[in-house]
Amino acid sequence: MEEIVIFGAGGFGREVAWLIDDLNKVGGRYRTLGFLVDERELKGEIVNGYPILGGLEYLGDKKGISAAIALGDPVARMKVFNRLAPYDLSYPNLIHPSATVGVEVRIGIGNVICAGTIVTVNISIGHFCQLNLHTSVGHDSVLQDFATTACGVDLAGYTDIGVAAYMGNHSTVLPSVHVGAFATVGAGAVVNRDLPAGVTAVGVPAKVIKESSVHDDMKEQIPVQLASAGFSEIRKSVTGR
Repeated sequence: MEEIVIFGAGGFGREVAWLIDDLNKVGGRYRTLGFLVDERELKGEIVNGYPILGGLEYLGDKKGISAAIALGDPVARMKVFNRLAPYDLSYPNLIHPSATVGVEVRIGIGNVICAGTIVTVNISIGHFCQLNLHTSVGHDSVLQDFATTACGVDLAGYTDIGVAAYMGNHSTVLPSVHVGAFATVGAGAVVNRDLPAGVTAVGVPAKVIKESSVHDDMKEQIPVQLASAGFSEIRKSVTGR
């Protein structure tokens, strides 16, 4: 069996542990070793049946084990990946057995696709994306690295979700709309036109209420080996657009 650790023991970390348990019920692939956290005082505690192993120091003598970065905040997830880079880890895609993934779907590494999610056809999903419960992704869409959806998000066909963009609960992106890198879309919002990088948008239709420097601040944090600069070529090859 493949040994796996989960970075993060908060709400989403516990959900990822449950997802892995459900995968094991149908395939028996993983042995969950426990959680990694930065809070050293939590070491040894048991969370939903699994121990908190400590921090990154736990990985010092480990070779070839798998890891899941179970942090809902895409920027935090990106930062943790950079911290994990020196270690000998693999990052499997964790796809709940109840999720539906169609044909001609390209998926990178380290993604988490939760229960009830539907990914249709001719879609590109980058690395370390998270699609939370009952997300739907329409045909010919692109989700760039670290893109994140909360529960019940609806991405229509030909949507393009930028690096580390965050889609709030039950938000909707209409067809052929681009959401910029590091943008945040509020819960229940309907995005009917392109959003620039780093903004926060809420409402129906979604309107920008805040601009942030996070995009400029985080440019240097985007891992070189995972940079999604090639996604335009992937889109062209998959969709012809």
